[in-house]
Formats: sequence, structure tokens, C-alpha cells
Amino acid sequence: MAERSSFYSPGIGSFETICLATGIGIAVGLIAGTTGLEGSARGRMTLLAGVLGMVAGFIAVSVLDGSPLGGTIVSGFFAGFACVVTSGVIAGATRRGGTAALGFLVLVAAVLIVVLTFLFKPFAIIPAVGLVWLAVSRRRRADRKHAGLRVLR
Repeated sequence: MAERSSFYSPGIGSFETICLATGIGIAVGLIAGTTGLEGSARGRMTLLAGVLGMVAGFIAVSVLDGSPLGGTIVSGFFAGFACVVTSGVIAGATRRGGTAALGFLVLVAAVLIVVLTFLFKPFAIIPAVGLVWLAVSRRRRADRKHAGLRVLR
């Protein structure tokens, strides 16, 4: 029987694969969302973020011997989702006089998410929950705003 070398890595499990892909996807989406695009340009940027997230997730998960298909799908989904949410926040801040410093802070957060996800894979749950919370709260706020405008008709 051949003995395995000390450098052999048994790979990561499916939970770690999903967490790693989530963190990478969120980071790619945050970076793509810093453009703050609106309308159809946001849709094209979201598709680009999804594809880039899929590629980055596939590479990272494959290197760590995880499930490449699962990493690709999860990373692409979260990249698109993070891009849509971040782009909306950045566009709104820009309309209200935001500066480029906000884009830099989002970039720093993306790098921090990737580093912490590689070190401790379940960390990716925290930014994922934060993004979902941000998306839901922004949606509720927009619904309340439009409900108030409908009363004025």
C-alpha cells in the first residue's frame, strides 16, 4: 500500500464548500456593486458579477478539493445578489451626495470577508445574513414610501 504524503489534504466538506463559495460570491458582488449603476446597466453588471463569482468560486473550491459544482452555483448566486443590493445602496448614497470613500469602504469590507472566510469558513454566514437583512429592510422602506405616495392621488 502506498503511504500518503504529509501534504495530502482530504478536502473540505459540503458545509465548508457552501460557506467558502458564499464568502467569495459576496466579495465579488460587493466589488461589482461599488459602481452604483441603475436600470439595465445594473442588470448587465449583475450578470457579470454572477459569472465572475462562478469562476472565482469554482477555482477556490477546486483548489481546496471541495465540490466544484456546488461552489460554482452558490458563489454565482451570492455574487449576483450582493451586486444588486450593494449597487442600490451605492446609487442611493450617490444621489444624496455620497463620496468615493463609500466605494473604498465596501472594497475593504469585501477583502476582509474573503480573508476571514478562508480562515474560518462559517464566518460567511454573517455577511450573508446581513445582506438579506439589508435587502429586506430596503424593500420594506420602498414599499412604505410608495404606499404613502399612492394615498396622495
